[in-house]
Amino acid sequence: MDIDKLKKQWQSMELRIEQIEKDNKRLLARISNDRVKGVRKKLLTRYLALVALCVISPAWILLFNEHYRVDVDVLIIYTFFFLVMGLVNWYIYKLIDGIDCSVMTTKEALTAVTKVEETRSKGKLLGWILAVPLVIILFRVFSEMGHPEVIYGAYFGLIVGGICGYIFDRKTRRLIRELRQTLDKELDEDSE
Repeated sequence: MDIDKLKKQWQSMELRIEQIEKDNKRLLARISNDRVKGVRKKLLTRYLALVALCVISPAWILLFNEHYRVDVDVLIIYTFFFLVMGLVNWYIYKLIDGIDCSVMTTKEALTAVTKVEETRSKGKLLGWILAVPLVIILFRVFSEMGHPEVIYGAYFGLIVGGICGYIFDRKTRRLIRELRQTLDKELDEDSE
């Protein structure tokens, strides 16, 4: 066999290998981008549901108020809590909606995820600060009504709501962690 012919074959194989490596990198980037989009969509759905819940919740106390008279100040505090939490969740929704890997670099997307995590932590803290006095006020109002079924329902709702909230929060944290890990992996692959 001729040495020149072998060199040409070797060079053509190297070119094909380089092309296959480029195609693999593009495919991995597309898979990673699709995974980011999927997780992002799940997070958007979760936060949109939270916003809807915060918008609907003041109507519940108005329905409750039809049967049992509640003081106006309690109605205002209750509505204020859900208005503030609805705005916080809407803001987080908009932050998540702004994460677009087709426009952002991986570092920018990771920075955006960090901002989502920070805002979410601050929002949870604000929620607890506003929720504890609200729950105390509501339990006081319920106990003053003199109907044991109302107070039992309130305790049951507190327990079930706490469990549901914990599960919801845990799944949301898992999704954000998954989003961060996917972007971290993509950043590591880009730096190689």
